[in-house]
Amino acid sequence: MQLTTREQAALGQIEMLIRQGKSEDEAAETLKVLLVGEEDLVDRVVQFRHDVAQQRRTIATDRALFDPEDEAEPWYTGPGELDVFWPDLKASLLADPAWAEAVPSLDQSSTDIVGLLADPHNPTIRTRGLVLGYVQSGKTANFTATIAKAADAGYRLFIVLSGVHNSLRRQTQLRIDEQLVERQPVRWVPLTDEHRDFGQPVRALPLLHSPDLRMMAVVKKNVSRLTRLRDWLREAERHGGLETCPILIIDDEADQASPNAARDPELDRTKINERLTELLALPRVAYVGYTATPFANVLVNPADAMDIYPRSFIYALAKPSTYFGSRELFGASVSEDESTVADQPHDMIRIVSDDEATEHSTKALLAEGPSVTEALAEAISWFILATTARRVRSGVLKHSSMLVHTTMRVDPQLAYIEPIRAFVKGIGADVLAGRFSALQQLWEREIAAEPAARHDLQAVSFDELIPALLATIDELKVLADNGLSTDRLVYDDKPATVIAVGGNTLSRGLTLEGLVSSYFLRSSNTYDTLLQMGRWFGYRPGYGDLPRIWTTQQLADDFEFLAEIEDALRAEITRYRTMDGATPANLPVRIRLHPRMQATSRVKMHFAIRGEASFSAQRPQTTYFAHRDTAVITANLDAGRRLLVDAKGSGATEDREDSRVVLRDVPAELVKQFIRDYRFHDDSELTPDLLEKYIDSQLACGALTKWNVAVLGIKNPKRAVPLGLTADSPLIARSKLERQSDSGRAVIGTLMSKPDRVADLRPASAVTTATSDEELQAIRDADGRGLVVLYPIDRDSMPKKSAAGRIPLDAAGDLLGVALCFPTAAAGSEATDTIQVDVSALSSTDDEALQAYEDLEGSQDEVDLGNG
Repeated sequence: MQLTTREQAALGQIEMLIRQGKSEDEAAETLKVLLVGEEDLVDRVVQFRHDVAQQRRTIATDRALFDPEDEAEPWYTGPGELDVFWPDLKASLLADPAWAEAVPSLDQSSTDIVGLLADPHNPTIRTRGLVLGYVQSGKTANFTATIAKAADAGYRLFIVLSGVHNSLRRQTQLRIDEQLVERQPVRWVPLTDEHRDFGQPVRALPLLHSPDLRMMAVVKKNVSRLTRLRDWLREAERHGGLETCPILIIDDEADQASPNAARDPELDRTKINERLTELLALPRVAYVGYTATPFANVLVNPADAMDIYPRSFIYALAKPSTYFGSRELFGASVSEDESTVADQPHDMIRIVSDDEATEHSTKALLAEGPSVTEALAEAISWFILATTARRVRSGVLKHSSMLVHTTMRVDPQLAYIEPIRAFVKGIGADVLAGRFSALQQLWEREIAAEPAARHDLQAVSFDELIPALLATIDELKVLADNGLSTDRLVYDDKPATVIAVGGNTLSRGLTLEGLVSSYFLRSSNTYDTLLQMGRWFGYRPGYGDLPRIWTTQQLADDFEFLAEIEDALRAEITRYRTMDGATPANLPVRIRLHPRMQATSRVKMHFAIRGEASFSAQRPQTTYFAHRDTAVITANLDAGRRLLVDAKGSGATEDREDSRVVLRDVPAELVKQFIRDYRFHDDSELTPDLLEKYIDSQLACGALTKWNVAVLGIKNPKRAVPLGLTADSPLIARSKLERQSDSGRAVIGTLMSKPDRVADLRPASAVTTATSDEELQAIRDADGRGLVVLYPIDRDSMPKKSAAGRIPLDAAGDLLGVALCFPTAAAGSEATDTIQVDVSALSSTDDEALQAYEDLEGSQDEVDLGNG
């Protein structure tokens, strides 16, 4: 709809009235009084606003699962000409080269999120939202933009709950001050500052009754601070001060301390959760949690209307193009056949032996104290080299950091300082004496493993580093950041070169600027705690080739599993948002389980329910193999052979095309028997019981009664293996990943190529022109049958010459890999899609996460800065 000049003028008048505090209805009525006889014009303009707001809401559905009935009709039309806060912030971001490219994405997502809030002019506001980002991905920038637009739209008081540590609260305060408060000092009233958390600000009423003012408080999740904030607002409410003051609470790190972790949450609340729900009980409060690890949030009691379950919306932020995260570290999920250099994992993880890790265990540290062991020495040496390389490459001094994280206990953390200082001093003596051999060998090994050219960066030679090494060593500072240390990690205008030893204070939210070396040995039995401790994720402009992580094989495996968990969680939201009537309340997000870890601390999972795994529209496949166990190898080949022979006995015929053989319309019972016979690896995502139970649930609905079975091979194979077909099956090549594999386990990465997903459908050349996941799934859904793909794998498989990080398979016999492709769940069987985490399958022996949480609730290791 195109507006006439007269209609545009009327729209401008309505926007002006809304900015003055009127609702849309009130603005329209006021304008009708002024434009007597032109009531239809006003109605057309109001309808135009409705259409634009609906369009905005529709765009938001690309990233959000939301309840359209939760608050009201769409209301937000996006940034307008009368806005003040967002245009100013946007201009400053566009002027900053570090942010300019991110502005369009930031603009779109913050518009989406504001549009999912309740209209600030509503008499009652009860929004409960959750924004899912990535660890160290710029969530602060997003909620800052969201605050700016919400301030323009009519929200007036903004409360940012910023973690449980003073360091994170201070960092968040400084960023918000710089980007919002200090840019419009006449319009913003800061209720906190860099040094003062919420104490005793001026009386609320004069501020709350000033419609042109916006108030900002950045508050630590601390019982005393939240109590003061609650009391301040309650006093204002008693005097009618909140009637014209819609409030937006942004909960940064929303899964930490905010969810109710009481041992019996149906009867009690933890103090911080109690204070938060008291704030949310005020009449006009919207709540939006931000986190990269939402496991606890999606397990909050959805029946408790006052709690923080995200019943209004869950919004998944897009992954920024320059972000370095789990996928970049571990590689894309593509098969070896399809892999390109860009898909391959970055060679940045260095394995610390179990023996060395034991020396840094809390028990050993308390008994003997820390020492600079072999891998730690290498990590420190690399930090000096990488920091120097950054400065040689850019010609500019910038913050550069190393993380040492081995224990949550503060005394051992402090004890690391002197040994590390002594080691750095020794390196300085070697450099001064011209003894460079050890540093040179390390440098040349590392730049060969992860070349600068892969990141489109200029390579730096060791000779270029030599003149600058001493300056880096002289500037290097070693400190511990915890509740007992007096020398805390603070980044200011002077570039810092720092090795930070820490635990809880460095494990969540706080950004370690220029992090290039991490020595990380602290394990956790919960997804959220472990993911948040991965401070190496984020942006590495100009030094993407330099970050390195020293950790154990077990922790590396855990982080790789969590990369899959992250992908699956976002896939859940994406899948749900395409389903009619799906809301956060009726389709809770599912979380995959791990044999050793649990999603979050047990006390936060009181309302989790046991359910069945759903394989709807999934493609589970074998990526782990017991490649030296001849009994397993033989059993699996026999299982595949029996499936094919029995399939032919049931009437299926061999259909050969190129190097594949397909048997169609195989009875489901034969597929179930194969699943029972095949010996899946203990680390595999495929477990016979879950697969068979899911297939049975679909059979009960009349689906998955027939399957197709495809056996894939290659042209001109070196060898073939008999599998019960009229001709032996050619063997394919699948090498193993060097870092993840060991003497008893071969990890091959992704088994299935994209075209294999429709290998059973005729003609293959036609259906494989589809390229997107959605197109391929639509083809599978249209056919309706499940697919089993068998991959006979050559025991002598060699990696492609271009494949980094791969080594020969070296198996005791030819292997049989398996992949399954499922159509979307049959109508009437969606119950399996509403499951949540299975509590009974989780470990109950490790209370580290619970203990850490309880320590934070009442600990004395955080001293409030400024008492108001």
